[in-house]
Amino acid sequence: MEDLKDFLDKFASFKKERMQERKRLGKNDYNPLLKVLPAHDEVNLHSGILKSLLDPSENHEQEKLFLDLFLEKIGLKEWFGESDDVKVLKEYKNIDIYIHNGTKHIILENKIGAGDQNEQIARYIEILNKEENVSYKDIKNIENIAVIYLTLDGRKPSKKSLDEWEIENTKNELFLKKGDYKVLYRQISYEVEILNWLQECQERVKNICSLSQAIEFYKDVIKTLINKKESDMDIVNFLKDEKKENYCELVLEICKKKDDIFKQCLVEICKSLNFENWEINYDTGVTHMPFIFKPEEKDHGDYYFAFAWHDKNYFSVRFFGEDDENKRREKIKQILNDNVEPYHKNSHFWNYASLTLPDFSCEKIKKFIEDNKEKIKELNEKLNGVKNNENT
Repeated sequence: MEDLKDFLDKFASFKKERMQERKRLGKNDYNPLLKVLPAHDEVNLHSGILKSLLDPSENHEQEKLFLDLFLEKIGLKEWFGESDDVKVLKEYKNIDIYIHNGTKHIILENKIGAGDQNEQIARYIEILNKEENVSYKDIKNIENIAVIYLTLDGRKPSKKSLDEWEIENTKNELFLKKGDYKVLYRQISYEVEILNWLQECQERVKNICSLSQAIEFYKDVIKTLINKKESDMDIVNFLKDEKKENYCELVLEICKKKDDIFKQCLVEICKSLNFENWEINYDTGVTHMPFIFKPEEKDHGDYYFAFAWHDKNYFSVRFFGEDDENKRREKIKQILNDNVEPYHKNSHFWNYASLTLPDFSCEKIKKFIEDNKEKIKELNEKLNGVKNNENT
């Protein structure tokens, strides 16, 4: 206990000194992008900015510079060719970003927080082949389609997304293969390829202040998501500076119990709100969702919306009570109506009601709950209305 108190006192002092030093140097965490959109907004923020930089027709007036740098970074520039007629489309037939020059076609699947959908990548390849009449190979036997799978950390797509397609490494070239069909494949991350690409883009336009600063703000968003911001590394720098083995042992012990510790923190935060007719469920029996904060049973039926900590990375408004994915989507659509877009298309989430790990703090979690409490009540009332109509 004495070690813990000593650690906390010294870390608090270290953090205060670091904040004063950052302030003295004129550094701050202000980012206008994060004032209008959450860091994990996959569609509007990340796909939106990536599309705008990659699109030669955008008003950054850099023509193909950013696109060429990107394709070069992932080894597709020579394959894509030098065509001036390039189209970059966002959410084209549900493809996050679709790039083509009439001959070569790129599917960029962007994954920040959403899980893979059934046959998602397989479906997009099929769209190009069947609906856009894109053949798998040209007359020189070179692939016409490339799939880029972009995630925060460079993970593989799931089998359910690929369906019958399989990743194949042939002579150090990656493909997706199904039977006799092949498409080129790249598996990249925000942490490595995208940050490196943005850095190179920034260096090329360093004399254009507006562009350089815009790229800097976006790099900051990515660093927030991957926990690599300088201001988020204080505990790492503290341990480097202190070089005390007993502190390392203490931190390792905390890390081993971090899920239990965080769950207990959520319990204490929710208790402190003193909401009437709400209950805490922290023994859910579901490993990816170990904490739920919901209205009491009498205030909802079998289906309901509630707060949940899930996948150990999100605290969000979640829909419960229906295991069948298609029925769940239909119910959410009935409740939210067509004019309200869920946070992730066809998902359990509701309209940006989600906090991610980089946003977690007692103050932010408490505010998030208070801001969305009435919305949950409203959604549950609508849900009961839908259920009553079905029963009638």
